[in-house]
Parts: sequence; structure tokens; C-alpha cells
Amino acid sequence: MKKGFYILMILCAALMVVSCDKTKSYTERLKDERKAIDRLIDHEGFKILKNYPSDGVFKENEFVKLDNDVYLNVIDSGNGNRAVLGTTKVFCRFEAKGILDSDTAYNMVNNLTYGPGYYGFPTEFVFGYNVYSGESRSYDPDLFVGEGLATALYHVGEGATVRMIVPFKRMGNYFQSSYVPVYFSKVKYTFEK
Repeated sequence: MKKGFYILMILCAALMVVSCDKTKSYTERLKDERKAIDRLIDHEGFKILKNYPSDGVFKENEFVKLDNDVYLNVIDSGNGNRAVLGTTKVFCRFEAKGILDSDTAYNMVNNLTYGPGYYGFPTEFVFGYNVYSGESRSYDPDLFVGEGLATALYHVGEGATVRMIVPFKRMGNYFQSSYVPVYFSKVKYTFEK
């Protein structure tokens, strides 16, 4: 009887050690992300619209929350030439900022304008597959390719310029596994001719 009691005590102790893990749960990560996005919206004075504007025109600080939880602000809707799903090769340049664990957005990558953290080449992907389609995978801006970066292409055309707030679950693998949401302060899309 004592032997069974000791085995039970050892199992209980082992369960307590395992259950007291200090890593955050997925639910806690989602709450942290929500707080970070809300903090950015408040800090920047963004206004969140319930519906996409019927005329497609956004004011400077107006964003719409899309069905996939990406926030979109269209600066320039482009030339009307829309990307074709699974066919169009997209080149984009952007300024990306991290917003987790910070009161203000901090620079992550910039392949749009020359300056600190500048990367010279555009990021490329095929619309619909939303995975990097270039030659080398060691280029930091390519880590940002995912559903979130491509989301605006359902609403804008070639030459468009947008801003987006993208939750980590809509980013590429790196951001999904590190639970980092991204604020794209500017994204410009061009298509391969």
C-alpha cells in the first residue's frame, strides 16, 4: 500500500512541475497581441471603420478591419490592374515595424526608402501562394511574406500604396512561431511585366 502511495505522490509532484511551466499559452499570446494592436491604434490616433468605404477612399488615419483580422488603410489604390490569383508575380517594398512589448512601433525592416535598416531589393511572391518566390531565402524582408502582406491585393491594383496592421497568425512562419504582429507603415506593390 505504501509503495502505491509513493508512486502516486511522485506522479503528482511531476504533474505540478510540468503544469507550472512559465511559457505563455497561445491564448495569452493572442491577448498580448490584442493589447499591442490596441496600444498602436491609440498611440497613432487611428480610427477603425466597420466597413470598407463604398468609394474606396480612406482618410489618412482610417483603417478597416478585414475578415482575416488585418487592418488596412489604402493610400493609393493603384492603376486598376488587379493581381490574378496564383499567377501574378508581385514585387513589394515596405517599411515594417514591430509593435509587441513596446509603447511605440520600432523599425524591423525597410526596403522602401534609403536610410537606417535599408534593404535594396524588393520582396517578391506569387499572389495566392503568398510564399517567397525569389532566388535566395537569406534576405530579411522575405521573412515577411505571408497572407497578411498579400491581403491588400484583394482590394487594390498594381502600383498601390497601403498601410496595414497584421496579426502574427497572418504573417509568415517566422512571425507565427515568434508571435510577433507587424505594422506596415507603408507598402508599395508592383507586378512583374
